[in-house]
Amino acid sequence: MKYQIRKMELADIPAIVEGEERIFSTPLGYDFLYTDLMLNPYAHYFVLEIDKKVQGYIGLWIEDNAQIINFYVEKAYQGLGFGTMILDFIVKLCQMSKVKNISLEVRKSNIVAIKLYEKFGFLQVNIRPHYYSDGEDALVMNKELGVDK
Repeated sequence: MKYQIRKMELADIPAIVEGEERIFSTPLGYDFLYTDLMLNPYAHYFVLEIDKKVQGYIGLWIEDNAQIINFYVEKAYQGLGFGTMILDFIVKLCQMSKVKNISLEVRKSNIVAIKLYEKFGFLQVNIRPHYYSDGEDALVMNKELGVDK
């Protein structure tokens, strides 16, 4: 099995949207991803490619702070360390970019993801009631990087 984390390209968007539709009840979708990639100077998207096929991705906005926009690994590859590898990559990228902290929202019911984030030192700092379209709450999690500009 050959794998890599690489910068997302426009040609990756259809595969990512298909993956989002399998994983999430409300995907970001093609238009959002295309616009963010093309027009948002703070947007950084990376794909997990396994055997030359997109099997996950992570998107974040980096300025003084970073916000993880979306993140998934295909179910067949979950539990194999790929999520850890992607998050480790992002934390190191943020440290090199002198980011002060990284934040994200995660479904309250997504225990597997919450445990992964906690493993990386993310702490729950807030709850967004009824955040998702189905009414589920989101936990807001934050990781301080302790980087001085």
